[in-house]
Formats: sequence, C-alpha cells, structure tokens
Amino acid sequence: MLKTDQAKYIRPDSIKNLIFSIYFPGRMTSLYRLMQLRLLFFLTGLFVNPAFGQLQKVTQLEFEKNPKFQEIMEVKPVPDGLVVMVKENSYYTSDHFKWHFKRLNYALDEVWSTSVKLESRYEDIHFYQNQDYMYWLFAEAQSENINILRLDLAQGEVDEFKGELLGKVDIHHFKVLENTAYLGGAYQEKPIVIAFPFFNKEGRILHGLYDKYLEINALEVNPLRKEINVVVKEHHKGKCGLGIKTYGANDGKLLRHIHVPGENGQSLSFITGKMLDISERESLLIGNYSNNCSDFSKGLYLTRLEEGEEMGTSIIKFSELKNFFNYMSAKRQEKIREKIEQKKKEGKEANFSYKLLIHDLIPTEKGSILVAEIYFPQQNYTNATVPLLTTRLSSEKAEDYRFTHAVVCEFDKKGRILWDNALVMDYMASKELTEQVQVSKKGDSLLLAYLDKGTLKLQVMKEGTMIGEKQDFELKSDSTQRRPDEEASVAAWYDQYYLTWGVRKIESKSPSQPEREVFYLNKLTYAVKSSSKQQ
Repeated sequence: MLKTDQAKYIRPDSIKNLIFSIYFPGRMTSLYRLMQLRLLFFLTGLFVNPAFGQLQKVTQLEFEKNPKFQEIMEVKPVPDGLVVMVKENSYYTSDHFKWHFKRLNYALDEVWSTSVKLESRYEDIHFYQNQDYMYWLFAEAQSENINILRLDLAQGEVDEFKGELLGKVDIHHFKVLENTAYLGGAYQEKPIVIAFPFFNKEGRILHGLYDKYLEINALEVNPLRKEINVVVKEHHKGKCGLGIKTYGANDGKLLRHIHVPGENGQSLSFITGKMLDISERESLLIGNYSNNCSDFSKGLYLTRLEEGEEMGTSIIKFSELKNFFNYMSAKRQEKIREKIEQKKKEGKEANFSYKLLIHDLIPTEKGSILVAEIYFPQQNYTNATVPLLTTRLSSEKAEDYRFTHAVVCEFDKKGRILWDNALVMDYMASKELTEQVQVSKKGDSLLLAYLDKGTLKLQVMKEGTMIGEKQDFELKSDSTQRRPDEEASVAAWYDQYYLTWGVRKIESKSPSQPEREVFYLNKLTYAVKSSSKQQ
C-alpha cells in the first residue's frame, strides 16, 4: 500500500480530471496529450489487477544454538516433509558426539524427534537417501573400519551397522539397495566396488573393475531390476569412452558389459554419464562428450538403453542449442552466431569447449529434463601481496569455481531434444564444486533457484520459455536486518516451495546480556499474485 504522505499526490479527482482532459482535450497540444496518455497508462498500472510472481516467506522457525557446543544444522527434504539435523560436537576432547534429528511436516509441525551418540573416531564422508531411509557412511582414518548409520523416516528409529573392509579404500560413491550398501572408490589407485550387507557384514568385491585403465564415473542402483550399474571411464591407448558394467544385486555377478558410444561413435569420448530408469526394461544415459580425452566438453549426448543394450545415441553440439549463449551480452552473442554460420559455409564446425557439472536427471511425462551447470576454476593466491612474486608463500592458493550459466533441456523418450534454455548465473563464485541450482516442478513449470551472496535468485521456466524476470529474496544474518547471510543454504522442497536456512545473530536488548545465535529455517513460496493495488 502507498503510505499516506505518498498517496496525497495521486488523488482520485486528479486521475478523473486527467482522464477527462485526454478524451476532451480542448486547446491541449498533441504532444501534451501524448504525455498525459503515457502517464495514464502508468497510473492505471498501479490499480488494474496485474498478475505477477514474487518470492514470499510463508513460515520461519528458530532453534536456539547451545553456546557450550559446536553445532551445525542441516536440512534434508523428504516425502511429505523435511528432516532437520543438528550435529553437536564438544569444544573439548570427547570420545563421542551427538546428532539430533527432528522430522517436520509441510506445515513445519513436528512429527518425531530423536538423537544418537556416535564415536568420534569415525568421520562421516558420504550420504544417501531414498524414499524410506537416510544413510550416512562413516569411516575411521587410516583404518578399514566403517560404520553406516540408518535413519527410518517413518518412525525416527536409528540403526548402526559396523564392519571392516578388505583394505583402506578411498571411497567416492555410496549407494544402498535394500539391505546392502555399495561403496565405490579406489584401492591402490585402481577402481573397486564393495558390496557390504548390513546383517552378515561380510563385504564382497564386484569383479571386473580392478583395472588401471578404468575409473569409476558413477554408481547407480536400479530397484526395479535389482541391479547395480557401474559407469566407468575407460582410458586405453589414447582413447577414452564410457562403459557400463551391470551386476545382479542378489549374487553380485556381472550380468553384462557394454561400451558407449557404440561403433558408430568411436570418434567421440563420453566424459560423464547419469542414468535414469524409465521402466523395468528401459533406461536413459545422459552426459557430456568430447572429441578427445579432455575434461572440456563439446556438447551433450543421450543414449537409450533397452534391457541394458544400446538402442541409439543422440548428439547435441553446444552450437545447436538455441539459448546456450544467453549468458553473453547481445553483441557477443551476435558474433558467436556469425562465427557458427561462417564455419558452416566453410564446411567446418565451430569449436566450443566448456566444463559441465551434470545434475541427476528429472523424469517427466515426455521423457527427462537435464540440468547442467557451466563453470570454470579460478585460482586465488591467498598470501601473495605482489602478483609477480613467486615465493613459497605466494604459491599457496585456494581454488574457487565460477558459474556462468546453467543449460536446461528436455528430451523425449526417443532421445530427441524438445527445447533448451539457459539460466544466467552472473559468474557466481563457490569454494566447492557442488550443484548450485535447485530445481522444483510446479505443474508444467520449472522453478530454478540458487543462492548468491545471501540472496536467493529464482527464475520460472515453462517449456523452455522464461516467465517474468528473475526474482530476488535477501536472507539476513542478524535481527537488525542489516547484513545478508552469505553462508545460507537452500533446497528445493515441493511444488513452488523452497527451504532456506542458516545462522542468525540476535542482538542483546540489555548491555548485561551477550549477543546470542539461533538457527533459522524459512519456508518460501513463489506466488503468482493478482492484486487490485500495488503493494
């Protein structure tokens, strides 16, 4: 609403006189009438029911931090709600630490809460979640000992499964199928996958992977077929490609081994692969490819698999995507398009190379949606005061990652691209190479959101078309609302709802009382509003 001291300058009788003067101009000049007509359109925009969308806070919860402990809060979306987890460590030496869990429903009401005491000699290194459970993998440093923590999402019951591996394995992948965990990584610099049953705790190795020419790219479980798919990157004699080794969950035997791309695409090198199970018989493998063994990709691919066999592969070059270069200025985009057309006339292809961070595929009625974030590493020399000084101190560096944009594509079940677009990320920086964009589905629309320096940025997309402008919602780190929370976290929840959380400082109302900290949890919604007045 306009404040009283503002509204007095836009009186209803003034608007009435303005409308009257436009339609009954008298001696007014044409230029003056045009100016008044534009002003009328502006004023009616304040009062005529416009439809617009904006981010709104629905609910906020606060949890008091205990100053006697070092505490970290994490939030995990689950079916019909969320789980709030607080990791509690003593500031002093202790043999144990505690994790506290609290499950909330969509209204942020508590469903259950529980706590567990864990041995401090273990460090949590991986997390996995399915519809019924959450799993954390713990490992003891310089040891073969592991511990798997399982949280029942329905009842809040916690179980631990401890055991020993056959040796010290550097674990990079962790998945669970029924009552068996699958640990993928490297042992003596060669790839290995270990099946670890919860109840007999006798790990077994999946054979056919321990090869110096292989590297595990992804580890996928297929509950429908009760299979484990190990996607491996193959390096041999200067050539690179992907292979899929499929194992039975019951006995761990190798069922099949295929290479992608097949013989028709041997000049290509598939860099990464993400699998999506469409049915018990069909799967999709989507990722990025190069023309050599470089990590810089030239485009995207989609391979259809039926009963584990390749049924066809589609190749999409970056230059073929309609909106891939939208993150550039209009002038630079025009030069890129001119370059592409000139190369076509010469019978050549324009060469573009990017680093991509591929998300898990999002199933749709038509097929699947691929989200891939384009980034580049940026090294910062932390102790260098003189740029050209090459001393031991100046060589210490930290690596940041800059994200330029995220490409979003939908494929049909035959592997044909239906549409593409790009979410501009304005070279946002992150100290970790992790997925920045959170994707939520509302009907036939996609909501794409990411955090940048304490501000949540959200863009709505419908079948490849951007709807409206990018929305901003600033998160505050103190009760006076002065400072943004640059350490905040965000997660897509359900429909148009998002979760944001972090730590907020509450300033003392009395000089004798110290400043305190609380965890906060926000439920945000993207609401399409229709209002009779500008708010």
